[in-house]
Formats: sequence, structure tokens, C-alpha cells
Amino acid sequence: MYDFVLKDGLVVDGTRKIPYKATVCIKGDRIVEITKNQNVTGSKIINCEGKVISPGFIDLHTHSDACPLNSKEAESMLYQGVTLEITGNCGISLVPSNESKRKEIREFFSRTIEIIPEDTSLKMDSMKDYVEIASKKQLTINSGTLIGHGTLRACVVGFDDREATAEELHKMKNILDMELKNGAYGMSLGLIYPPSSYGKLDEFIELAKVIKENQGILTVHLRNESNLVFEAVDEMIKVAESTGVHLHISHLKLIGKPQWGNSEKLLNNIKAARQRGCTITCDQYPYEATSTGLSALVPGWAQDGGNSRMLERLKAKDSRLLLDIKSEMERRGGASKVGISSTHGHITKFDGKNIEEIAKIFKLSPEEAVIEVLLKCSGETSAIYYSLSLEDVLNIMKEIDIAVGSDGYNFSYDLSYNPHPRCFGTFPRFLQMIRENNLMSLEDAVYKITGLPASIIKLQDRGTLKVNNIADITVFDFNEIKDMSTFIHSPVKPVGINHVFIAGNPELLNDVRTENKKGRILLKDN
Repeated sequence: MYDFVLKDGLVVDGTRKIPYKATVCIKGDRIVEITKNQNVTGSKIINCEGKVISPGFIDLHTHSDACPLNSKEAESMLYQGVTLEITGNCGISLVPSNESKRKEIREFFSRTIEIIPEDTSLKMDSMKDYVEIASKKQLTINSGTLIGHGTLRACVVGFDDREATAEELHKMKNILDMELKNGAYGMSLGLIYPPSSYGKLDEFIELAKVIKENQGILTVHLRNESNLVFEAVDEMIKVAESTGVHLHISHLKLIGKPQWGNSEKLLNNIKAARQRGCTITCDQYPYEATSTGLSALVPGWAQDGGNSRMLERLKAKDSRLLLDIKSEMERRGGASKVGISSTHGHITKFDGKNIEEIAKIFKLSPEEAVIEVLLKCSGETSAIYYSLSLEDVLNIMKEIDIAVGSDGYNFSYDLSYNPHPRCFGTFPRFLQMIRENNLMSLEDAVYKITGLPASIIKLQDRGTLKVNNIADITVFDFNEIKDMSTFIHSPVKPVGINHVFIAGNPELLNDVRTENKKGRILLKDN
């Protein structure tokens, strides 16, 4: 007798195989049979006729590191059909840390990440600490993590804009090796965020050797995604060519109107590197707006030394700083295209306003308004930048070997502000855009959010529907699936996701949450 029988659905198994009508049978935490037999029985039979039975979606790029640690229900990923997310991206992770750097690293994390640990007394210095604490919580979905290069560098070198000494680099390599052996899937670079941005090519190559030895992945938020995006890609290709490491480019995009239309050239450069023998993969989110901290407008030199030094320089408001902020803001589309999503409770009346509007309130120039907001919020401000082209987004989306990553968070729906909609609708929106623009077959679309990301992080028993695989399964209606989240009101559940199973347990049945919480922290096998 099976525990659950998903009956008569369209099986799209995550391998690009042509879809076929069948029944998927679950016992315990495993898929035990996929059959066309009409007489299958089980403790609970779920009619899936007219629905797609798919592997659970895998989000390769989130910043939900702190979500498992906090009291609010983290469920926005589950309602999108996501059963596994990979955190620690863009060079920013909660670990490693140590007694002397813990306060500074916590400030660094809170300056760049929207969800931070509620308990500021937690002592998490390693992967083992993080897993031990998170595993005591009830998790809605599975989670794996990367080690953030920025956090690693802060732990060893600090927040100064300088090269690591030979001794410091040796220590970074040893810590990275330990954390990879403790189950991290790889390391992420965040090359627009200090202190990761203070690293140079030789440092990346040495760390990449450690990742390669541990069969991990090196992900990167490129040093530049607009006017120097091609040079930024070339920098990382050098790392891949020098070490043989698996390079993964996060949220591939072209920021700013001067670069719009260059996606084909960018993709061809990556393909050429693959043809030369490099292992390069990418992910993308299906939106025309980006999101990160407002401090991304502040040049790296002004962030040298950490948050307190940045705030000191902001108070000085020298002409060079104002010019650099103005230049970066214009590169991202101008003051009207930079919106404040959250001031994290500091000045909530500005949540939802753009810099042009705020500048008028302050009676200041836009660049002065940016400084004023950052000062009033101690540098902790989240922003949305409307700076991408739909044509480029769709062109990148068509590539079969580019996965989907939300760059979002596993939020509760109980929010008083509006984060980027990607936190609530990335995967439904991706499938909706595939359908509405007729970009590819259903089996290819499902592969991009299941089998492909599973292969990128070398998962053995997830990402495809196969007998004896873990029963992480999402059932959805391809004709109805839709992202309902907007920039004006983002905490809204999508439609079209019917059932979600994690390790054979239904977490979502008929669009409704169950009491099950069977997610866990997944560790990379070494």
C-alpha cells in the first residue's frame, strides 16, 4: 500500500524527456513507482488529471540564510513550488566568523541582506554551528548553503581595501576547505560588495583551487553588470580556465540602457569559453528590475573599513563621493528608477518612494538624498532598481543551460512593506513567461528549474522524477500558473501551484498549507 498516489497527471520528469500521462506513487520519503496502471491504490489518492507532476523546483540563488532561524513563517518559496533553495550567495553568508569579527560581520550582513537573525546573541562561527542551530527549527523547505567570500574575507582580512597577505590567504583557504568538507556546496563571490570586491584575481584563483579539490561550485555576482560586463565575465573566465573550477554566474543580466540589446553577444562569449573547455553555468530571474541595498550606489572606496567608516564618509559629503553616487545612479537608470523597498523601520514613510520623490521632500539633489537616507537608516536600506530590458531578459531565458534563481527570500506573507516580487512569484512567473511567449517546450522549461539546477550542485537523488529518488514533488497547472505579486503589493501568493511534497510529505495540498514541516538543511556529499 502506497502512502500517496498522484494519479493520472502529466509527468514532466526533469530530464527533458517528452511528457507522458502516468501515476506517481510515494511511500515514506521516496518515489517507489511511476506507472500507467489505472488500478493503483494508496492511503491517499490525489487526482492530478490536467495537472503537471514535476520534481520540486530548485532555487539556486536566494538570501534566506537567516529565515530558518527566525520566528516568522518562511513560506513564500513553498507557495511557488520550491522545495530546495541555495543560500549564501553574492559573497554574503552568516558564516564563517569568530569572536573578534562577529559584530562587524553581523553589521555587514544586516547592511546588505533584508532578513537578519532576530537573536543577535547567536554564536555561529562555522557551518557546523549554523546547521546545528537551524536543524532545531521546523523548516518549510530544504536549504543548502554556499560560503560567502565577503564573509570569509571579513573573518580573516577584515574590511580594509587591500590585498590579503600570504598568511591571510593561507588561512582563508584552510577555513574554506573546512567549510566545504562540512557540507557547503561551494563559495560565492559578490564583486560589487565590499569586502568581496576588494579581492583580486590571484586570490580568487587560489580559493577556486580549494573549491575544485572539493568538487564544489564557484558562483559570482559579477564585478560589473553594465558598462564593463564583458570585462567582468572575462575576469571570471580566467579563474575557470586557470583552475578548472565549475563557474556559475549569478543573475545574468545587462544593467542600464546603453547595454540593452547586447545579451546575444554576452551569451556568445560564455559559449565560446565553454567550447574552450570551461565549465560555466548561469542563473537568471524573470524580472526587469533588480534589487539590493541602497549602499550599492556608494563607491567601494567609500566603504573601505566597513559600515562605520562608510557612514563617516557619507557625513562628509565630499564632491568626489557625490559625483560617484550620481554616476552609479544614472548608470542604473536615474533617480526615478531607484525605489526604496524598505528602510527596515527607520523611516517607513519612505518605503515605496523613489529617490527623485525623496529628493524633493528633502529639497536636496538626488545624490544628497541617497546619502541622507543611508545616514538616517545607518546604511540599512533595501532598494529596487528598474534597469533591465525585457528583450534581453527573454533572450537569456531561452537558453536551455541557464537555470532560474530568484535572488530573493523565503518570506512570511505577514509583512508591512513590499520587497521585490521575485520573493513571491519567480517560478510561477518564469513558467507564465514561457507559456505566454512560447519560448520553449514544457519539458525544457521544467528541466531549467529542476534537473538542471540539481546537476549544477551535483544532487544525486533530487531534481528528477525517478524511482528511489527523494519524493520532492510539485504539482501545478501549466495553463493557469501565474505570478500575482506586484511592486506595489508584493506579498501575494501565486496561482496554479496545487500540491507540494517534501520528502514524501505533503506541505501544500490543494493550494493550502498542511501542518507538515519536513524541510531540512542539506549538506553536500564530499
